[in-house]
Amino acid sequence: MDGVLTFDPDRPPVEPRPAATLILLRESPQTGGAGERGDALEVLVMQRSLKSSFMGGAVVFPGGRVEPDDAGWPDDAVASGGAIGPWWDAEGRAARVAACREALEEVGVVPLTGEPVGPEELERLRRAAAGGAIELRQALAASRRRIDLEGLVPFARWVTPAAEPKRFDARFFVAKAPRDQIAISDQHEAIRVAWETPAALLHRFDAGEITLFPPTHRTLALLRAAGSVARVLDAATLACLDVICPRFALDEGVPVLALPGDPLHELAATRVAGGSRFALRGERWVEEDAPRKDV
Repeated sequence: MDGVLTFDPDRPPVEPRPAATLILLRESPQTGGAGERGDALEVLVMQRSLKSSFMGGAVVFPGGRVEPDDAGWPDDAVASGGAIGPWWDAEGRAARVAACREALEEVGVVPLTGEPVGPEELERLRRAAAGGAIELRQALAASRRRIDLEGLVPFARWVTPAAEPKRFDARFFVAKAPRDQIAISDQHEAIRVAWETPAALLHRFDAGEITLFPPTHRTLALLRAAGSVARVLDAATLACLDVICPRFALDEGVPVLALPGDPLHELAATRVAGGSRFALRGERWVEEDAPRKDV
């Protein structure tokens, strides 16, 4: 349909795989955090490899699958503080580890405890992350480092529609980016990385310059509305963490991904602010509200 996703409503749904996404935030160096209309906030994004079988070429946040070895990390490898709040069970903790591990591997940035990490040490950790969770744990132990899981704040939970053959149950976390680390593409999963304002990314999408899929588009809109790192982190503490699973449907021949609260979705209650659906216009999923029906 769009060259990337292959929706088939008649296909038996597959079980979504656990995944995690890390949304790294910083204040814009140009504004010093004092900008307006969202230009005080920058977010780290990457462009996925064009060869990727899932959302190839799209601009996304770093993240990936939760692997079995992401579970059960001891406190000498991760810092979790008092572990208070949502997603601190075994699944949520593993998702936090996966989000950090994937971010380190793909864009070379990871929240760590202790003194600022130098580029050589960070590169060693990054190479270890590419080898998997166990290798990364060993490298952290050798460096006497811990991943700062406490700094990750749950933000949303998106599940790929049932009509798509490759499905993920992705937990989104927001976190303040470490000041001492420079983002660098791994040239494998991520072919480009950049710090950009949510407003600029949405403008580039509207201009047809980049591809954004609905979860990324909606997240950027929420970040733009918040406008600063502090307000994003505050908003995250109040965010709805119920599953958002868009429903694929046709509305007068137009493919749409209906969100909870849309008339074409089985759930009547809204779970995320913004338009109630995304419609496929040309090759882009465009945010819209369901058309009003005359009574």
